[in-house]
Amino acid sequence: MSVDLLLQLHEQCKGLLAKSDGKDKTIALLQYAAMFASGGEPGTALAVQKSLAAARKPFRLYKPIEILVPFLRSPPDFAANAANAAVEYAKNIGMALYFGCDHVVWAHAAGVVKDAALAKNMQKLSLWGWFIASCAGLYTQTGALTDALDDMTDANKEESDAVAAGDGVATASASARKRDAARVARGVMAGVVTNGAQALLALALLEKVSMSKKQTGALGVFLSAMNVYKLTPPMKRKTA
Repeated sequence: MSVDLLLQLHEQCKGLLAKSDGKDKTIALLQYAAMFASGGEPGTALAVQKSLAAARKPFRLYKPIEILVPFLRSPPDFAANAANAAVEYAKNIGMALYFGCDHVVWAHAAGVVKDAALAKNMQKLSLWGWFIASCAGLYTQTGALTDALDDMTDANKEESDAVAAGDGVATASASARKRDAARVARGVMAGVVTNGAQALLALALLEKVSMSKKQTGALGVFLSAMNVYKLTPPMKRKTA
């Protein structure tokens, strides 16, 4: 491995870890890897999992406000589209509950909140909020994916018609449009997979689906790896 490549990887890691979200998702990747390794059994791996789970909390401190302020400044318009507005409310309030209630769980673990029953209920409410927000995101992304696939179909037909007509300019334009539509579809598909995985992981952590700790850990590793990849800045290519 060349020194130049190592330096480029260093810059990528530095860019990722410069953001609080990047730190959070990177630690989440390690946390779920430890869950997979432990399988829920007492030992070093389980202790590492719990320690990493606690280490993520400070990076999420401002998240509920960060989510709600833009939402409150420009709330969804029910008059324009009631269904989409309801989905946006569910997504934003769900994520605010996810982070906000998890802060109470953290405060209990730190000894600030003494009520164990309250902390347990807040943990459940946090995960249900994550599940609802993920389902709302899945609904939105599924609609966007349908639109992107329709655009790809239209562009493909346009390209075929242009080729049949022998119009080189129109063919090039249609090909470019098809590539753009495919790029958008890939991005949206990643969102569909991410939201689906989040919803399933939330249910697994709530013990509403039958999954072992190793299976839950593997799902968490997959989801966290996708999030880390999404947050990692592109590698800078050297120019001649």
